[in-house]
Amino acid sequence: MKFSEDPRIRVARRGLAVAWIYFALYLLVYMGLSYTLGIEPYVLGLPRWVTFGNLLVPFLFVVMLIFVAEKLIPDVPLTDEEKEEEDET
Repeated sequence: MKFSEDPRIRVARRGLAVAWIYFALYLLVYMGLSYTLGIEPYVLGLPRWVTFGNLLVPFLFVVMLIFVAEKLIPDVPLTDEEKEEEDET
């Protein structure tokens, strides 16, 4: 007997992989900038690592997240099509 996997499971696994890659990339950029930028000169009255790491990087990644959500994560119906057909008859 061969098990047929629901296609929503495949989409969910792909979405999980995209989310972990996106989060890992965010952490690498955040930590990398915070580590490499010095505390002077000040930008917006804050040390450079705070300005870039806590203000600009999250803003950039939120903008990138809009693209990721629109292009890489498909819209999948959560209801079973077979049950809907049975309910209608």
